[in-house]
Amino acid sequence: IQEGFLERVRSSEQTFDMTSAKFRHDKIREAAYGRIGANERVRYHHDIGMALYSNIPGFDADANVMLFTTVGQLNRGISLILEYPSEMRISIAEMNCKAGMKAIECSNFESAYKYLKAGIMLLPDGSWNYHQTLCVE
Repeated sequence: IQEGFLERVRSSEQTFDMTSAKFRHDKIREAAYGRIGANERVRYHHDIGMALYSNIPGFDADANVMLFTTVGQLNRGISLILEYPSEMRISIAEMNCKAGMKAIECSNFESAYKYLKAGIMLLPDGSWNYHQTLCVE
């Protein structure tokens, strides 16, 4: 904020933390993002996605923006999620399925394809035997 790269999102707040700031311009954000190594980016997206995921109660949130943001961040860190236990992978696959279906409702077929493809990638071996409904969707 002092250097002018960030600005407060909510000007009425007396305290400042990184959750209440945004980059003043997209080019500044892009330059900062470009300075982060590829492996670090995956880790950051994963960590952001997991933080958002932990705040979605039962992941039945109807807030589409929150769903799409969370799934988008998680999918950018999918290489790390593939190492997770099956239950967690299934949960994130279900979120991708929900995001894919909502994208189809909005006629955003390219995004729907990406969400559904990521969901399929996350399905553990033998998922058909235990999660047939998810596999069919």
